[in-house]
Amino acid sequence: MNEAKDGYKLLARLRGLEHQLHRLRRDWKSFRDNPSHDALSDLRSHSRRLSEALDDLADGLEPTDAPTPSPTPQEPGPVRPAPRIVVNASRDLDARIWEATRQWKGLTGGDDPAHLEGLVSTLQTCSERAGTLAMALGGPASRRSGSARSRRGGPEDTVDAMAAELHGMLWRLKADWQRVRSAPSSDRLRLLQEGFGAAAEVALGLRELRGRVGESRFRRSLRVGSQLTDGVRFLPWRDPFTGAYNREGFEALAGAELKRCRRYGRPFGLLMLEISAPDLMSLQRAVATVRAELREYDLVARSVDDLILIGVPEQGGGPTRRVASRVIRSLRAAGFGDWFRGLSYATLPEDGSTLSGLTDEARGRLQP
Repeated sequence: MNEAKDGYKLLARLRGLEHQLHRLRRDWKSFRDNPSHDALSDLRSHSRRLSEALDDLADGLEPTDAPTPSPTPQEPGPVRPAPRIVVNASRDLDARIWEATRQWKGLTGGDDPAHLEGLVSTLQTCSERAGTLAMALGGPASRRSGSARSRRGGPEDTVDAMAAELHGMLWRLKADWQRVRSAPSSDRLRLLQEGFGAAAEVALGLRELRGRVGESRFRRSLRVGSQLTDGVRFLPWRDPFTGAYNREGFEALAGAELKRCRRYGRPFGLLMLEISAPDLMSLQRAVATVRAELREYDLVARSVDDLILIGVPEQGGGPTRRVASRVIRSLRAAGFGDWFRGLSYATLPEDGSTLSGLTDEARGRLQP
């Protein structure tokens, strides 16, 4: 086995052996729970097939007795990892990708500051595992080492930009890994390794900025940045510029929440925010700032150019007013106070029982 094609065949055979082992375990459990002659015959047949497959694999991996000498001295190539190391690397990479996603979610949610350290370590390990798999397929590992280099960050307003970059990287790396699993390739694995290394560098840059800007500003900018990149922003119900819902999506989802609240006697709050941003990039950041102050299941939509709708299920007049105050403080703290024109609200059941009625009431209260 000397090329990437042979390496692909090796991985395929290892996956086949893994399936045979799982089937053998199921057969043994069936025989143990209900001993019978047929179950024992199946167990013996599958055991024999597994033994033959292992013998074939061992014969294919044995080195030849007399290797052909090269006519000219060459540098030794990369040592191909053993089959067990390849299988363990594949399983470990699959688990660590989901672990990185969990750590990133915990970091942006503000659960534990240690998640950033764990994220850097997890991404570095993912890069090493991807390099191991690339070498198993007969290709060279990436020149980027598994240990990421420290990346210099700029002033505090770059925290949200780096967070948005890392959020998008993690989303793409998960999708790339699924494609590699379906069609292994040394080139794809090498690019995947470089991608994990680059993501680790961004995480290291965030760690440096954390000590410079202060914990409270870092957390606020981190939440904003995680909202700037949305993997589903181009769905039909999404606004392509801000990632928030469009008017059609808001009416469908808020209408369903409103019906549920009416049925169970729960309140519902609707906020209408008018903001005049100088350009689309500023509007995108303003909307991300608003979303960072809301709950995960609250609804944010861009109705028209300068009008933002916010739906807060199961929130009455008092909680809705507190949400409004929190949104205004966040916008002013982020430097968007000069763009703020007005904010109004309407609640169920005090101001109406339908979405159109609440919208009309909030629009009537909106001051120019």
